[in-house]
Amino acid sequence: MSDITVTADAVREFIRRELPLVTTFLLKKIVINDDDILQELYEADDIAEMSEKFFREFNVKTAGFSLVSYFPWKSPSLFSPHPVNQGKKPLTICMYIESAKAGYWLFG
Repeated sequence: MSDITVTADAVREFIRRELPLVTTFLLKKIVINDDDILQELYEADDIAEMSEKFFREFNVKTAGFSLVSYFPWKSPSLFSPHPVNQGKKPLTICMYIESAKAGYWLFG
């Protein structure tokens, strides 16, 4: 078990550190907010790896968590600003924060 105190800031910083840097076409860093949809910014593999570390780091029970609930996710195309609804739930930093405080995945 980790010595990290479970606070919103600790979870937020952990996730931002573990996920790859996201930039604009002009290489300007994009800051990820708590309610941003992670599937629109990151690949499934990146989220899976971060999630595994998150569950260990914050001692959160993984029951109910499955990437199948969140992927596949189709990102918006160049011609449409909205993603195609795949019937999947959006995954956000806020969900990780709430689950870390509860000690188990709340969104199964």
